Amino acid sequence: PPPPPPPHFFFKQKTAYDISLGRVGSEMCIRDSNRMSPESLNNVTPDEQYWAVRQNVIFRNTGEFPVEISGPDAIEFANYIFTRDISKINEGRCSYQFACYHDGGMITDGIMLHLNKNKLWMAQADGELFKWYLAFSNNFDVKISDPNVFVTQIQGPKSMDLLSELIDNDLSWKYFDIAEVSIKGEPIIITRTGFTNELGWEFYLRPENDAELIGNHIMQIGEKYGMILAGTPGFRARRIEAGLLSANNDFTKNTTPFEVGLGKFVDLNKSDFVGKKALEKAEKKIQNLGN
Repeated sequence: PPPPPPPHFFFKQKTAYDISLGRVGSEMCIRDSNRMSPESLNNVTPDEQYWAVRQNVIFRNTGEFPVEISGPDAIEFANYIFTRDISKINEGRCSYQFACYHDGGMITDGIMLHLNKNKLWMAQADGELFKWYLAFSNNFDVKISDPNVFVTQIQGPKSMDLLSELIDNDLSWKYFDIAEVSIKGEPIIITRTGFTNELGWEFYLRPENDAELIGNHIMQIGEKYGMILAGTPGFRARRIEAGLLSANNDFTKNTTPFEVGLGKFVDLNKSDFVGKKALEKAEKKIQNLGN
């Protein structure tokens, strides 16, 4: 087996994925959210990771940063920050969201968990949203906080078979649903989401969860399905192939949602939101890049 990586390659706060990662060794990259994600693994090539997510199942830390928006005005506040009408999304569901600057340029995107009417988690990609929330929260009865939650993906055609064997209870759900399940007696929030355009789910480790217990169990059961740990390269290739956009790569502060084909997620009929005036005036055509 390869030698273990030096200590500074480990996450400061252990996740289930991190504990498993220590078995194989890796090189890490730090994302803008100050969360780590693996750039390379010592025991598997990018090609092997790619085919694993297409044919079997992978276990990958996302490096995404969930921020909690809570309080009586949580929905009203989120409606002011994001371009979609948050009030139309039911509790127990996820939604794709992004925020814009006043000039209509895009900040970043992510998946919002609608836990209840007073609590939302926005699991964001790279980009500074935490301070953006704070800057606009003064006139709303909300609390902006870091729930200390870590997001990990289980993706691939065998991911649901793996899930059914991992959980202690029955589960019936559909795409973009949120569910709370039990894994080895540990209550875990999971979502029917991912960033691979393959069958899959994600789980959200909270501070009270036993990451080592959960990680070891996932690895043990995952062996039956050919599951491997995966890093950024294989995932990057799959999301490009699937046409999934990446913050700061496929869109930036200099592009509007309309220019990159995300206009359907802008609700110009709802009440005022940051960037609305600029987006009302913006060109609605998709900008074609390349030949």
